[in-house]
Amino acid sequence: MTIKIVSRIFPIVIAATLLGCGGSSDSDEGTEFNVSVESTPVYYGLGIQFTPPLAATATSGSGREMFTDSIIGFEHEFGTSYELRVIEKDVDTDNVADGSATSIELVEVISSQPDAIGTSYVYNEVTLEGNPFTANEQTAGVYAFYQYDFLCAENVDCDGLVAIADSGGLVSVEFEYTGGDVPITLVWWN
Repeated sequence: MTIKIVSRIFPIVIAATLLGCGGSSDSDEGTEFNVSVESTPVYYGLGIQFTPPLAATATSGSGREMFTDSIIGFEHEFGTSYELRVIEKDVDTDNVADGSATSIELVEVISSQPDAIGTSYVYNEVTLEGNPFTANEQTAGVYAFYQYDFLCAENVDCDGLVAIADSGGLVSVEFEYTGGDVPITLVWWN
């Protein structure tokens, strides 16, 4: 008789342990951790399906990498590196378009450090498909390389670059960190 009672109670104990029986769980509140964000976005091109063509990456202390555009509440500024505190939470997959089971949200910008004025950023073989270069319709003289605004140096034909932005060719570009509201300037392209 003792064996029957134990065999009936044992599955209940296991189920209660797995379900948590109403106790608090770290997964309900989320897990906080710090990430470091590089100052320079990486150009991945159009060939990788789930990667934005131009994206800044964040790396945790354990080596986990993520794209900064997936951090809710954070906007990366080209030419600035960051130390962030983020929280990862479980989310209801029924309410998320991409079906992901977690969200990562900004808790705090611990520090931000702009690159030195004059720092150069070169991107070779940028595919001219899908308009990677556009002119800002609201602000004259401001252009964009995907989601990052830039200015145009004297004697650089930014309008010409925008005109061929969906031509299917390849182009190399060089930006320079100049600081200010629009922190980078296109100094050369071919």
